[in-house]
Amino acid sequence: MEAVLRADVEGWSAEERARVARILDDFIERPPLNRPSRLRILVIILTFIGAAVLIPWIVYLSNSLPQTHSVRAWNIVWIGFDAALAVCLGVTGWWVLQRRQLAMFGLIVTATLLLCDAWFDVCLAWNTSGQTAALLSAAVEVPLALVLAGSAVRILARTSRITRQLRGQVGGSDSVWEQRFVMLPPGT
Repeated sequence: MEAVLRADVEGWSAEERARVARILDDFIERPPLNRPSRLRILVIILTFIGAAVLIPWIVYLSNSLPQTHSVRAWNIVWIGFDAALAVCLGVTGWWVLQRRQLAMFGLIVTATLLLCDAWFDVCLAWNTSGQTAALLSAAVEVPLALVLAGSAVRILARTSRITRQLRGQVGGSDSVWEQRFVMLPPGT
């Protein structure tokens, strides 16, 4: 039966396949959207409040922090940070090798850690004997971070494109800035 169906479908035009895909998409069960979920509302509230609270905090810190610091556990901080970065790089590489959707999260987290590492290395080594090494390290970390983040965006764009095709939606934008959640019904 499957062979007959496959042969039939192969003979259809792109428009006919899209029409059938739209019909089949109506039968996909999705969470009800009659009201926003509490978790979504909580995330929205917390992110906006967090951003709003940080603005005066940054102003306060910029005026109150001392110009020099003495930190006893500095080596623990950097070793711990680099260990976390190594774990993220390894796990992300494994997820990409295994072609897992989770790789998108690993790519973004690892890119973020690389940018933070470059930022702190350069800022903390400025006008010291370690400045050149920090700049050389950043010259590797920043492009690597951009490659990783760009890979996550490409995975998201391809996933969205395939989802639109399976839903029978021809055309549309591949821009991740315009993509809605895949879990939403088409047109919402």
